[in-house]
Amino acid sequence: MLGANGIKVAEIIRQACGGMKEHYITLLKGLKERDFDVLALCNFSQPDMEELRDAGVMVYPLTIPGDIQPYRDIERAIEIFSVIKKCDVDVVHCHGFKAGVVGRLAALLAGCPRIYTVHNFILPIVKPARRWVLHKAERIMCKYTQAVITVSHALKEELVRSWGISADKIHVVHNGIPFYKEPNADTACFAIGLRRRLNIGEDAILVGTAARLIPSKGIDYFLDAIPKVLRHIKNIHFVVIGSGPYEQELKKKAERLHVQGNITFLGYVNNVMDYINAVDIFVLPSLSEGFGISVLEAMAAGKAVIASNVGGIPEIVNHDDNGYLVPPGDASELALAIAYLAANPQVRGDYGRRGCRDVRERFSVDKMVDRTADILLRYAKNGLK
Repeated sequence: MLGANGIKVAEIIRQACGGMKEHYITLLKGLKERDFDVLALCNFSQPDMEELRDAGVMVYPLTIPGDIQPYRDIERAIEIFSVIKKCDVDVVHCHGFKAGVVGRLAALLAGCPRIYTVHNFILPIVKPARRWVLHKAERIMCKYTQAVITVSHALKEELVRSWGISADKIHVVHNGIPFYKEPNADTACFAIGLRRRLNIGEDAILVGTAARLIPSKGIDYFLDAIPKVLRHIKNIHFVVIGSGPYEQELKKKAERLHVQGNITFLGYVNNVMDYINAVDIFVLPSLSEGFGISVLEAMAAGKAVIASNVGGIPEIVNHDDNGYLVPPGDASELALAIAYLAANPQVRGDYGRRGCRDVRERFSVDKMVDRTADILLRYAKNGLK
């Protein structure tokens, strides 16, 4: 990678959580380590903002509304325009659709090169009227965008097929995750303590998922699979790690299915990896997934993974090699996969070892940051300025 030599990049994102937020923070810290001057325009929690500042990133608190609000969106674009000009930014990099529209508009007005990262599928999961607006807005904005980054080949194919964006303008940069420490005595103690909290034995199979609790994550089907699994496997417990607007509805569904005693909703946790290390099987039953950072994290922890065969997930999981793929929205197939792995510890171990190996070889933070840095450098040096 070429040296950044103090090139200033403005990284813009609206309020985010989960994998997208972790990607953003990891990327910015990595760019700073590679001699970029990094300006973060974001609205995260105070600890997250302090983490960025401690890494030497300049932080400018910025709130971008989630829905389309023309007056407020124009206000934010003007505010970002002022920051770009005042800070003499060399290249603007936006994350996610809404920040992508507002941030690229501001950068266009400022005459600054524009890079846009697409993290998730948008069009299939929104109402038709909003889908039409998003499609038209993106078609227009991409004409004035120097490069688009997608976190998976599946997302690139979607942008080319459904949005009509030139494939030559799109660069695939897979997400990367840190190399986590090997499980140790503290990890074992946490796992034992968690099982005591859940009132299950050390020999019980613990199946977990970690996600923001929204419909597209498919947790409905995770719940639907539980009664089917319990017909075959008795010594098993399920946990859901994460929170979100769908949480209460999911808890009510667990009661309707009469499985509330077999599943625990753990809510939002700061130490997600401790919980992932404590499970025997990790499940991601998404209906739509740009990539799937939680799958990477579980594989890096050496866990047997079951995930939906959707979006970018098949770019991580090779079926019956380093994990198990199931059709999205199919509770019966998901239940069969869980029961199969619960009954076969040797297969669980094989999946875990191969998955850990593959993540370390293919999905490192350094690869992700280096590839993104090269794209930013190309357009900062040879773009509009």
